[in-house]
Amino acid sequence: MVHDIQKQAAVTSFDVAKIAGVSRSAVSRAFTTGASISPETREKVLEAAAGLGYRVNLVARGLNKQRTDLVGLIVSALSTPYRAMQIDALAKQLVRDGFRPMLFCIDESMREEQLLSILLNYQVSGVVITSDAPPVAICEECARMQVPLVLIHRMDNLPFVDRVNGDDLKGGRMAADVLVQSGRRHLIAVKLEDPGYSGIARISAFHERAAELGIPSGDISVLGDEYEGGVAAAPSVLEQLDHFPGVFCPSDTVALGLLDTLRNKHAIRIPEQLGLIGYDDIPQARWAFADLTTIRQSVEDFAQVTVELLKDRIKNPDTDPHIKIVDVTLVMRGSV
Repeated sequence: MVHDIQKQAAVTSFDVAKIAGVSRSAVSRAFTTGASISPETREKVLEAAAGLGYRVNLVARGLNKQRTDLVGLIVSALSTPYRAMQIDALAKQLVRDGFRPMLFCIDESMREEQLLSILLNYQVSGVVITSDAPPVAICEECARMQVPLVLIHRMDNLPFVDRVNGDDLKGGRMAADVLVQSGRRHLIAVKLEDPGYSGIARISAFHERAAELGIPSGDISVLGDEYEGGVAAAPSVLEQLDHFPGVFCPSDTVALGLLDTLRNKHAIRIPEQLGLIGYDDIPQARWAFADLTTIRQSVEDFAQVTVELLKDRIKNPDTDPHIKIVDVTLVMRGSV
């Protein structure tokens, strides 16, 4: 038996307004964060919308007003625990403030013009870049088109680009202080092959503070990325155990790679034979096997500051660029 299937017409805001007994503009305000509308009217609109199965077409709305509520999140190395925490916090904060995050994970295969086309075609309200090495063309094009752009852990000098950084200078100096206070008389920083802006700043501040305290310090430069870099640093650290060293890693993931290798492969006792401190305070740092002393930078604080900068840039597109510094704190555990 053949049945005739009629396609149901899409429900519009006019349908919702008719059922709710309100104007079409009231329907629009009911679905707009921060819009002026009474609780009673909003409730009537939402009830009517739910009954009809109405959903707001955010893209169409954005085309009408030249901007959507979409915000592009451009990220690399999403597999690292800290970056995953960071994106989770950013996405939640954006939603709380009435935006809709769009995630783009970039790598060497992603062409710059392809990503730019996607972002601009969606009429995004803004862009947040968290990767250590975002394509410069994206930054320049967003600035040229006056699409609000916030860079995290970057110091690029571009017009109309706002930046958020952790207090890496304080964090690096704090790491040196806690290791020296624990009795270490020789300090080592593990330096990755491509440390990025934040890693360079933290290690530089670490050595600067060691020099002020009159404590010798040096680098162990390693190939590899994050955890693998920590593993690669282990042989060089072993050569310096006689100096009762204090070791600083620019991220917890690096520190965990070093800690695992020293304990499990070489039976090194931490903190008895060396002190170890990481950076970021990822969840794994507080697991019992690690008990890692670290410098904490709150992803929630980063997210709040980032979205506030984005909102301010949307309202005031011609103001001078802002640089916000997020505070860091010491988390003492058993590795020092």
